[in-house]
Amino acid sequence: MTFEIEPMVPELWCSDFEKSLEFYTESVGFKVAQRRGQDPHAYLSLNEAQIMIAHWTLDGSWEPWRPEALQQPFGRGINFQFMVDDIQYVYDRLLSKGVKPFRDFYTSEIWKTDCMDTRRQFMVLDPDGYLLKFSQSVSTRPVTEDDHRSLNRYYERVLHETFLAVGSC
Repeated sequence: MTFEIEPMVPELWCSDFEKSLEFYTESVGFKVAQRRGQDPHAYLSLNEAQIMIAHWTLDGSWEPWRPEALQQPFGRGINFQFMVDDIQYVYDRLLSKGVKPFRDFYTSEIWKTDCMDTRRQFMVLDPDGYLLKFSQSVSTRPVTEDDHRSLNRYYERVLHETFLAVGSC
């Protein structure tokens, strides 16, 4: 079967390619979908999700596209969510490799376009500080008027708190 690259694949820069490759494949369970020889770059897949990991020496022979020098944790301001079929398996696999959760199991109700989706989730940090969230849908239900009211109240409160924190003109 031919490896098909998805339309959007995040590329994560790594401070130690081999350490990151081992983390993603041995601890999390990603498969190496594509790698050319010893090139410190690989496409990885987990179910239908794909990421790239890479590490190149910045020796001046090419222009890097990153705007600033990297400082750990690299992934500030972003998290990568992976929907999985068996979250307990992924969790147990990580624990068996000595990976501690950044945030242990929790349940969230997520408003999808056509339903409310209850998800069991946990988060871990990769070796460079990228935040990975693993989620499994455990149930769904129709969206109700109470959901609309609850969401509106929540965002009214958030906007009010933001306004108070910033101050008025």
